Amino acid sequence: MVGRDREGGVSEVVGTILMVAMVVILAAIAGSMVFGMELLPEEPKTAVVTATRSGDVITFVNHGGMNMDRASEIRCWIGGVGGANDNFTLDARAGATETYTSKEAVRVVVVGRFVDNESWIVLDKAL
Repeated sequence: MVGRDREGGVSEVVGTILMVAMVVILAAIAGSMVFGMELLPEEPKTAVVTATRSGDVITFVNHGGMNMDRASEIRCWIGGVGGANDNFTLDARAGATETYTSKEAVRVVVVGRFVDNESWIVLDKAL
């Protein structure tokens, strides 16, 4: 070992591999920005609708929410979402109410449709 000259550092092969990896990572990031791919998913829409039961009467109330100004329709379904089940539209204004009469326990589902044509389940519960 005496008389040998040793240089510290990374070998040329390892350095080249690291440089290629960095270029590939930067190209992937730049490509995702150029082609419009989102790195994070869109936040869920916020709209607050409640359904309460008093005897045979179910009352739906629109309480508003952060994204209510972007709501194009709020549809209330009785018995679950489906063509054969009763449904009606609840006004998208905060404070709007609608009632439905049912003698038996039912499942109610409220779906909000927004101006970007996305639909979100706002409420799903049995009453």
